[in-house]
Amino acid sequence: MTFTAVKPIDGSAFGDAISEDSEAHVSALIDKAAAVAHQLRALSPSNHGKLLRDIAAAIEAERDSLIVSACAETALPEARIGGEITRTTVQFIRFAELIESGNHLKVVIDKADPNYSPAPRPDLRKLNQPLGVVAIFAASNFPLAFSVAGGDAASALAGGNAVVAKAHPSHPNTCAIVAKAVKKALAENGISTDAFSIVQGTNPQITHWLATHPAVQAIGFTGSEQVGRILVKLGAERSNPIPVFAEMGSLNPLFITEGAIKDRSETLAKGLVDSALLGSGQFCTKPGLVFLPGNSEFVATMKSYLATLSVAPLLSKSIAERYSKAIAELSTISGVEVLAGNSNDSGFGVTPTFFITTWEIAQANPHLLEEHFGPTTVLITTEPSRYRDIALALPGQLTTTIQGVDGDEVDSLLEILAEKSGRVIWNGFPTGVAVTAAMNHGGPWPSSSTHTTSVGIDAVYRFMRPVSYQGIPQSLLPKPLQDANPWKVPQQIN
Repeated sequence: MTFTAVKPIDGSAFGDAISEDSEAHVSALIDKAAAVAHQLRALSPSNHGKLLRDIAAAIEAERDSLIVSACAETALPEARIGGEITRTTVQFIRFAELIESGNHLKVVIDKADPNYSPAPRPDLRKLNQPLGVVAIFAASNFPLAFSVAGGDAASALAGGNAVVAKAHPSHPNTCAIVAKAVKKALAENGISTDAFSIVQGTNPQITHWLATHPAVQAIGFTGSEQVGRILVKLGAERSNPIPVFAEMGSLNPLFITEGAIKDRSETLAKGLVDSALLGSGQFCTKPGLVFLPGNSEFVATMKSYLATLSVAPLLSKSIAERYSKAIAELSTISGVEVLAGNSNDSGFGVTPTFFITTWEIAQANPHLLEEHFGPTTVLITTEPSRYRDIALALPGQLTTTIQGVDGDEVDSLLEILAEKSGRVIWNGFPTGVAVTAAMNHGGPWPSSSTHTTSVGIDAVYRFMRPVSYQGIPQSLLPKPLQDANPWKVPQQIN
């Protein structure tokens, strides 16, 4: 069987037919990855860092072909795709810097001490080691930054793991170009190209084949809650359960104070609309739920501004159909006001649509409190004095935001939001995730399946595990644990 990529701009086919991978082929790719994973594990920090930098360079060398392919397969603008290419390469460089420092190994050495209290201590040495083979699932909405060599794959490779990645059928040609670049870098560094492979296909069973293969030791996923829950279940029900690091989206609640509206009403109203529509509303950090005081002028500004805007087509036919169905259903709820932008009738185009209602109506209609992928958000007018109690009622989120002014009494609200989300924002918008050490992209369930980050250098620790060596002779110890420390990594001793 074969399938072909589709251009969202007009629904036409793009590129040659691509073969669907069979279960036997998927299994063979995983087995081959497991057989060569030790080659990555054996790399010194300097050689490992060089590999990651060479992967970045190989991807950068394909910039022109990636722009052509990704723009066609996603309908995203060239500037956005160009930015994603840079972000993808920068991720590898940031990880290279960490790996070259040796700090990711977190070496701890406690030498034997017969006088140690409460009992004599043996020689104990600990470091982080790779897991083995990691299965990665590409996201639809970021064809590079969260795709087959995006943040999940980059952090797995940085941890010294072999990777088998599921290419997203919405941008399969883009995935193939990236995979070729990664394999080129592996070969140039003397590493088997079997250490990185991609799987192509639209068959939902591919997810099961990857998640249940006994050689797969962990899963990295960025996507919908529905598929994330399936992967978590598959990972837990294996004879040898494995961790599933799933980032599953979020409503990213945003709370607006009266002071913020008084201080910058028009700028805030337009900024909110722009954030919700950025990337046609296909960001996992889109502000999908907004709480604001009842201010007719502020709402009127949003309404008039939205009415002038349209968005690019959505990423796929199925996404556009789910969006349009959800918008139609929400529009029929009694007590909900509908604000609409301009429709886009080409390809997988849709109409940006906002909804305004009360907290009571939203609670009585749970569909209003679900994530809807696309250019929409739900605005809830209520008294700011209720923000704290409302925040307590919300599930886990990737981000939460307060738009306020100095002097606003939001201490207790801020405290709750820090418990509910992985990133709390003041006077900003959640769309946009910086690739930096201080970034946390993850949050309490159901926004993520674990309390880890999928962005930033700490993402590498998802795909490593600590191992202690007790009483092992120097000649048998891993190099970072030896007293001679041939790799010159940081060692915390006694």
